[in-house]
Amino acid sequence: MKEIYIILFSVLLGAVGQIAFKYGATHIPETGSITEKIIAAWPIIGGLFLYGLSTLFWIYALRTVELSYAYPLISLGYVLVFAASYFLFQESISPLRLGGLVLIISGIVLVAKS
Repeated sequence: MKEIYIILFSVLLGAVGQIAFKYGATHIPETGSITEKIIAAWPIIGGLFLYGLSTLFWIYALRTVELSYAYPLISLGYVLVFAASYFLFQESISPLRLGGLVLIISGIVLVAKS
C-alpha cells in the first residue's frame, strides 16, 4: 500500500513540473539580456528539477509494483494539470475536453480497483 502513495507523489511532482513549465514559458521576456532570460526561466528550471525528482520516486515504486498497474495511474497527472490550467491560468474548458477528462478519471478508477 505504501507504493501507491509513492506513485501518487511521483504523479503530483510531474504535474507541478508541468505547471511550472507553463508559468515559466509565459514569463520569459522576449527582449533583454541572456542573464535576464535565465533569471526569468527559474520556473522552467524548477520544473525540470521536479520532473527529475518525480522520476526517482517512480523508479523506486516500480521495484515492487506491476507496471501494468502503475503506468495508467500516471493519467492522474492529466487531471491535476487540467484543473490547474483552469484555476491558475484561466484556460477555457470545452465540453469535449471535460468529457475526455471524465473518461480518464473512469480509467484511473478501474485500474485502481484492479
